Amino acid sequence: MRCITVRNKASLQQLEKDYRHYETAETMPFAKGTSFAEIAEVVVPDKDGPWKNPLTFYESEHSTTIGGDSLCKKTRDFLELQKEECDMQILSISAGMKGSNLCVDILIRCYKKHPDFSNFLAYIGEDADAFSKEENVEGKLIVKSNTKTVFSKEEIEEYKAALQEQNKLLLDATEEHPFLNSLHGRYVPVDLPSAEYNGDMIYDLKTRDMQTSTIITYDNFIRIFTETMNYITGVEKDSYYNVMQGKTKEEDFMSIVKTFVVKNYINTKQMPQEDLPALMDKLYRALFKLYIVQDLIDDPQVTDVKITAPDDIRARIRGKAYSSNITFISDDDYVRFVTGVLIKNRISLTRKQETFTDDHDDNYILRFSFIAAYVSSTGYPVIHIRKVSRKKLLAPDLIQLGMFDESVRDYLLDCGRHSKGIIFAGPPGSGKTVALNWFLEDAYENSAEILVIQENDELFAYRKGVIFEHVINNPKDGEEACSLEELGKMALVAGANVFVIGEAKGGEVCSAITLSNAGCRTALTLHTNSAKETIDKICDLAMRGFVTSYEQTKRSLKSFETIVYMQDFKVQEISQVIGYDEQKKDMIYRCIYKRPHDKKG
Repeated sequence: MRCITVRNKASLQQLEKDYRHYETAETMPFAKGTSFAEIAEVVVPDKDGPWKNPLTFYESEHSTTIGGDSLCKKTRDFLELQKEECDMQILSISAGMKGSNLCVDILIRCYKKHPDFSNFLAYIGEDADAFSKEENVEGKLIVKSNTKTVFSKEEIEEYKAALQEQNKLLLDATEEHPFLNSLHGRYVPVDLPSAEYNGDMIYDLKTRDMQTSTIITYDNFIRIFTETMNYITGVEKDSYYNVMQGKTKEEDFMSIVKTFVVKNYINTKQMPQEDLPALMDKLYRALFKLYIVQDLIDDPQVTDVKITAPDDIRARIRGKAYSSNITFISDDDYVRFVTGVLIKNRISLTRKQETFTDDHDDNYILRFSFIAAYVSSTGYPVIHIRKVSRKKLLAPDLIQLGMFDESVRDYLLDCGRHSKGIIFAGPPGSGKTVALNWFLEDAYENSAEILVIQENDELFAYRKGVIFEHVINNPKDGEEACSLEELGKMALVAGANVFVIGEAKGGEVCSAITLSNAGCRTALTLHTNSAKETIDKICDLAMRGFVTSYEQTKRSLKSFETIVYMQDFKVQEISQVIGYDEQKKDMIYRCIYKRPHDKKG
């Protein structure tokens, strides 16, 4: 709960501007929409004189579906119960949406003590523990002190001069005078060394486990946790697997687990009753959530999580990956985690490699890439988790994050209306899918008939009328497997006038080429290292679709008129394809945009 003390009218007016919600409901004072200043000075004035006692503003976010009116009423009832003890005046209670949560804003004046909100969630009928688990937490990057390198102005100037001389030698290099052989001293690196480049930055996240305090020692707590998990995956393995597959209820199984813990650890005095909630919470997260990884999933700054070993968990933030401070307890602890993820998503434990989508998280669609331990050189299974927010980032969000400015936004929207094809290209984690997801929402007219094919359900739409199709790798009974290329072939007869590929990987680009040259607008993402490399990459993919002529394919790609190259979650370059040079056998490009150097990175 946010708490702000207000001591004057000016501060109150600014607070009202920043926080007050009118959209859903309001109770107190006598008229909806009455300004805070009028309430505080006229409607419910300070009985000791103007501004003798400060006001207190509270804001609480809720996942409850109780509704704004009911939330306001229950909040008022909650405060009325404490009114006499606190000797307070309730000035205003309002509720409204903030993102995906419902917020209640409370303005009061206290003459004795502040109200106690410790039982507030329980009073309104919301599970306090459950809600706290959904709160987003954010970590921070830590640089080890001994890795920081500070250069003097003279050293920087000396470096620039040496680099300039080195670049001249590179341009003049010949077979008789090779570049490195011509150097008078040592090779000068292109960039000055940095802590980030050397991999010494750690993403430090205070996890729920780190915030848990117990009466027994940490070692004993972990021992009891491990023994209980061994019991679950041993004696109760079949029962646990049934829950994971949706055959029985989680709460019924957790009752069995609780009975085991009470019998073996509480009754035997190995653990006090007070530590039981902490243990049950950790067990629940290990069994039915993503365990310690859930903290990284809940962190809005993190876009990807990669695990290569029990003590090697990396988090990607804005396109760059950093080591995290989170580790598994042991090898067995990690193997249990991986096994649970696979079973929950009905993936065979014998698979050597698999990509699948987990939609159990309330806030994110999670794309898993799994490599079995017997394939991995480390001897551990490898898991890569890609997060896609269920709340789509739209233009204002992306502008605020620095992905592009208003001019780039307007240009791209114009491309959606008039360009035959647009490609969002860049390395993994560069923001391509996020950009395409926004583009899908805003760039096409409401009457457009849009078909989207994708390997995993990463693209989605708030707008109506969009058809989404995804790959089927592990068909259930009565289903057939279906590849992305097959979905592309089906699109040729779907009658759509906008065709979108979530991520082009193979012969499905042939369908995009065919449709774009037939007047259908197309959009897709592609892994490349530069804007101009994009066309060659598409040609390579098209050849997998049994296109006979590389040159003819390349010539037909002039229909992909707009190439947006992205890196580090930012639009770095936009190129326009304006034709095909028959002599050079290559595309003719026009540079539309390059991100200014001082804004890059």
